[in-house]
Amino acid sequence: MIGQIALVGAGLGDPELLTVKGLRKIEQADVIVYDRLINPAILNACKADCEKIYVGKKPNYHPVPQDKIEEIMIEKARQGFNIVRLKSGDPYVFGRGGEEGAALKKEGINFEVIPGITSSIGGLAYAGIPITHRDLAASFHVYTGHLNNSEQAVDWSTAAKAEGTLVFLMGMSGLQEITRQLINHGKDKNTPAAVIQWASRKQQKTVVGTLETIFEQAKSAELKPPSLIVIGQVVERRKKLNFFEERPLFSMSIAIPFTKKKKMASRLTDLGAEIIELPPSTTQIFNEAIPFINSKQVVFTDQHSIEMFIRAMKQSKIDWRNLAGWQFITVGHHTGAALEKNGIQPDQNYLDLSICLQELKVTPETLFLGDALTVDCLNDQKILGDKLISHEEKITVEIPELWQKTDLMYFPNSKSARLFLRALTNQELAFARQKKIVVMGQKTKEVFEAYQIPVIQTNEPSYQSVIEKLKEEMER
Repeated sequence: MIGQIALVGAGLGDPELLTVKGLRKIEQADVIVYDRLINPAILNACKADCEKIYVGKKPNYHPVPQDKIEEIMIEKARQGFNIVRLKSGDPYVFGRGGEEGAALKKEGINFEVIPGITSSIGGLAYAGIPITHRDLAASFHVYTGHLNNSEQAVDWSTAAKAEGTLVFLMGMSGLQEITRQLINHGKDKNTPAAVIQWASRKQQKTVVGTLETIFEQAKSAELKPPSLIVIGQVVERRKKLNFFEERPLFSMSIAIPFTKKKKMASRLTDLGAEIIELPPSTTQIFNEAIPFINSKQVVFTDQHSIEMFIRAMKQSKIDWRNLAGWQFITVGHHTGAALEKNGIQPDQNYLDLSICLQELKVTPETLFLGDALTVDCLNDQKILGDKLISHEEKITVEIPELWQKTDLMYFPNSKSARLFLRALTNQELAFARQKKIVVMGQKTKEVFEAYQIPVIQTNEPSYQSVIEKLKEEMER
């Protein structure tokens, strides 16, 4: 059976600007074929066993030729895989999506196109420049900035006379020639112009000038690709519409643990930070037999231990009615809530394991369920009772080096800290000791201290305290 192919536009780079359908295709893909400008954080949405094939190109450096990219997709589709061809911006806006689609069609392979936000519109918006404006521009014209393609040469006479906004993509190397040609063909040299580098990313930088001055200004500011060029009266609206570069955490990059709810990631993104999520962990629930003959006191140390216990119940063909004499103890708010979701109110819920061990009357009949680290901790303290390893949770994929380039790291709890540190090599641990790491809570701090890694603890265990600490570190 031939697989399906989706040409997906990833948009500007901020993962939250990806379309809902594009995200679904990425989550379902067996193979991702992706470009250089793709934000690596988007790839966290892939399945654990998804094959990721990098085919990125740089100016004047194309290690994987276009025809080879098409061959890769065709070969993988014929092997029955579902493929996402992930492109920055929109696949059909100077993205060669039309060529790839035609190649697939020729081979009888079905494909679909999922549009993305093109930088020619979204990139301008992030710099505070509307591509159209009722009082200033009723049209816009988008050109490729690659001026060395004689087959698609820009008609400079038409471009210079065009009303509205002119946008040049991938034109940084040709900026001087673009401005010279437009002026020579009659465009007013005082026309407002701007260059926007890395739109929507932490490296975003905007330079504003005129058609006559913008080349020297961009050169002085050391702007580099990827950058887009905009020419027209709409540039003047930036003074009133700039929002992204004025956010309190703009230009800061922060690595954080992966979460499904994205609560903290969303808060930090809304404040202007660029978020790099670490890869998600995977959990294996063990099928351990539990003797249900005698009444016992069970301590669930996390949510996964509840799942393991219920599996064991099903294997023994019993339900909660058979356990009327049992006492159920939970450690942590989320563990207690998970037990309640299964219809059982905890007899007691403790904030953490240390408090539980101090206050709970543990007997030889007590059964502790948790991961290997928890069981080892209980054994080291010579705690009474039986202990079963209910599951193993770890980061199984290689952690990309991108976290090493962020300005800060943030860990909200000890569990996320342990998962991260246990996945690192000795060399990576040494690098982590040089990073600025913000943590919430004493327990999380202690996990890092066990690895001789200094951290910055928030004043209070609250989101607001985290944000205040990040702002404080940013200003140093």
